[in-house]
Amino acid sequence: MAKLLIFHPTIAPYRIDFFNDLSGAFDTRVCLRYWNLRDQTFDYQKIYDRFHFRPVYLKELFRWKGRSFSWGYWKQLDQFQPDLVLTEEFGLGTLLVLMHRFFKRKRYKVVTLCDDSFDMVSNRNDFSWIHRFARKRLLPHLDDLIVVEPKVRDWYQAQAGKGFCFPILQEDEYVREQLRKVWERSQDVRKRQLLSGKRVFLFVGRLVALKNVKTILRAFARLDQQENVLVIIGDGPEKYHLMRLADTLNISVRFTGRLEGEILNVWYDMADVLVLASCQEAFGAVTNEALLAGCYVLVSRKAGSACLVEEGVNGYTFDPMNVEELTQRMKDVSRWIPLSASNEMKPNRMRISYRECMNRLIHHLQLLAHE
Repeated sequence: MAKLLIFHPTIAPYRIDFFNDLSGAFDTRVCLRYWNLRDQTFDYQKIYDRFHFRPVYLKELFRWKGRSFSWGYWKQLDQFQPDLVLTEEFGLGTLLVLMHRFFKRKRYKVVTLCDDSFDMVSNRNDFSWIHRFARKRLLPHLDDLIVVEPKVRDWYQAQAGKGFCFPILQEDEYVREQLRKVWERSQDVRKRQLLSGKRVFLFVGRLVALKNVKTILRAFARLDQQENVLVIIGDGPEKYHLMRLADTLNISVRFTGRLEGEILNVWYDMADVLVLASCQEAFGAVTNEALLAGCYVLVSRKAGSACLVEEGVNGYTFDPMNVEELTQRMKDVSRWIPLSASNEMKPNRMRISYRECMNRLIHHLQLLAHE
């Protein structure tokens, strides 16, 4: 069995299945830098309990501007002697792995997990010029990249002749089972929240400027407020500005604060439409979660998860700076949703199979490891 060494910051809930399946297909060691994600407060003990592996935590060297710089990369590489190394993006960790391979004359393959959206690579809409510079310098030395949407794969193939697409997906049946467990509870909450007979539009995410929630509010204001309600799940520095805007627009909106786990699944069960209007979004894992819950989705064309949308079937994409277009898409998708409540769970609207994608990825990596 080929040996796979993984270096990653930490593991978010939507990446657990991905790393579990890799650990089962290879002799694997997973090295993490953080116990929890920056700017997030997931219940990490629950995440840890779902791991099929036991991660190694690298020691922190120092912190700078909220980022942790760790040491121990070369030690792990020397101890484990991998055939394949999976790193993250084009950061310092990837550079250290490539330097180890060069200076110690190793032959292992190096693959990076890259969350760039097509808008980020094609329109130079990256998070920073440092990211663009690092990508340009490190890309020629990588053996492959795992990217999150087909158009990004095609871009990297044209630029460097490498790139494999694996969207941010989760195991379908596991997610559906978690939703089934809270189905009855969601119906009780719907009644208590007086949402029966209404369409529920949903936003899930951090309340920051890049998420562009103000466009969602302005578009929603043009809908019938008696038939529709907007639920904003999340927290962040924009929260009170958005609450004031909602009051000014006099719209039917509810701010729940940040939710996760079962209570978030309750809202996914209740919701009819997820709206993601980000001006910049590497992917947007909430799109995957909402589709698995049976929601229709309206997704910004600048988000990587736009690749999960089959236009006119499970939702629409739209220009996040165009309020009129989003309003029209909200009206279009409303025609698919009856106001009468259903007595059954919504069907899975995900058009891509996690298991098929994972099997292809594992086969691809196994071939690469043995080259």
